[in-house]
Amino acid sequence: MAYDIYQTTAENVIAATDAALQIPEGVDERLVSAFIDTTPTYARDALQMARELSLLREPQPGQFVSDAKCGLYLCTAVRESKAAILRYVLEQYEPYRTFKARLELTGVVGEAANQTRALHSISAHRQVISNTFTDLGTYAQSLVSEGGGLYRPRQDDPKVYLEILDRVIQDRETAALEVRRRLGEEAASWIDGPNVLENLVSAYQRAAVAENDPRAPIVYAGNAVESFLSQLAAKHTVNVQYAHGINAKADALASANHLLSKHKFMVKYLGHVRNAADHGVDSEIGTQWEISQKTAVEYVYVAQSVISAIVKKDKGIYVV
Repeated sequence: MAYDIYQTTAENVIAATDAALQIPEGVDERLVSAFIDTTPTYARDALQMARELSLLREPQPGQFVSDAKCGLYLCTAVRESKAAILRYVLEQYEPYRTFKARLELTGVVGEAANQTRALHSISAHRQVISNTFTDLGTYAQSLVSEGGGLYRPRQDDPKVYLEILDRVIQDRETAALEVRRRLGEEAASWIDGPNVLENLVSAYQRAAVAENDPRAPIVYAGNAVESFLSQLAAKHTVNVQYAHGINAKADALASANHLLSKHKFMVKYLGHVRNAADHGVDSEIGTQWEISQKTAVEYVYVAQSVISAIVKKDKGIYVV
């Protein structure tokens, strides 16, 4: 198998993966450069390294989509768990395993990088390999920095980080069961799994720690709602190709008599709060809206209730 290494950081790899999770049809370097506020070159390198680590795949040149559950776990886990998940991903990657083993033998990052480069026929310069692997390795707590450019592999029992990974997976499965219960089995079975249900589960998990980042639950739940509206539009052959955002899709569905007025206005609440959380400076107030923890949590529950109610409406059951 051919490998290559790209100059990037753990933070950028995670952010590029996160961007791809937000847009199921895929992202490119232009979008990711805006998403993580960096240059297109750095964005491209982050995307390519995420692909190397099997977090993303590139079905067509320059277009990247999410490719693994680990990417979902990595981007939705609390900060304390991200290191363990990235470590698991990283230590499945053959060139990194070689680099870590050579570093254990030589004690010199440059030598380990050069030997890894030779053993795997990697075209990247050894400094690129050194920089990327030491950054990824220290973030993942697989390597320990000793200062002065010196690093050593962490000597610990792999069970420690694997237990964290297992706990993350179990927590997500528990969250998924709770979201399905709240939606009702009929709605949970009908909605699109990757684009609606998975985003609702991520939103539910992030709502549990909304004090750390109150925008995150709204971003995930908002994506779920917009994807749900697209799914509903496809079912009823309503063209929403040019209806960008939750509010525009709700208007299109309502105009085609596939969204009742009360449901439309419930959806509009979700659309306006999402815009406040996600659209930066508001021209009406000249600044960005602050998002309260309470709003973040309630938004997730309202999103679940609205989706459930609209699915019931299509079965002739009218509920708000």
